[in-house]
Amino acid sequence: MAEQQVADYSTTKPLSTWGSGSTTAAGTRTRALRESLSPGLMSDGSSDSPNDACRTGIGPESFGFTSKDGSYTGPNDQITCEQKCFNARHGFYPRSSAYIHRPEVLESNFYAWRVTGDVKYLERAKHAVESFNKHLQVSGGYAGLWNVDSVSGNKIDDTESFWFAETLKYLCVVLPKS
Repeated sequence: MAEQQVADYSTTKPLSTWGSGSTTAAGTRTRALRESLSPGLMSDGSSDSPNDACRTGIGPESFGFTSKDGSYTGPNDQITCEQKCFNARHGFYPRSSAYIHRPEVLESNFYAWRVTGDVKYLERAKHAVESFNKHLQVSGGYAGLWNVDSVSGNKIDDTESFWFAETLKYLCVVLPKS
């Protein structure tokens, strides 16, 4: 397998300080990171990301997994028939169906792209922007959702501060300026 190119942050302008720090910190261990993380990151192409599985294209606030022995993610987790069906189709189940602007999925997407250079992570970031614009945008900002698997527009009248500080930052450092 040919080694993939890792993105170059030397020309990042809007968040150059953050990008440079990220590059410096990761640069010392890039080869080790690639060797240890790439097999897992490269093998996930066959499974859905939490965002892709939901009707809005936005992942749930919290999701769980079923282990090989049939137990569920959380202690004393009891999942509904609907969650079991969702899990059978997608390999995970929503534990909370809301979305309140959390950055963790896009942060993971950023690091996966940074380590592997795989363009599927750019595509996922673009898809996130499209979904946010379609399902979260309201006059004057972006709202959360009560249920990411419903396109009925059940919005939460709130915008968390980390939406600007983290979630949008990870999109800015991944996506090209166009």
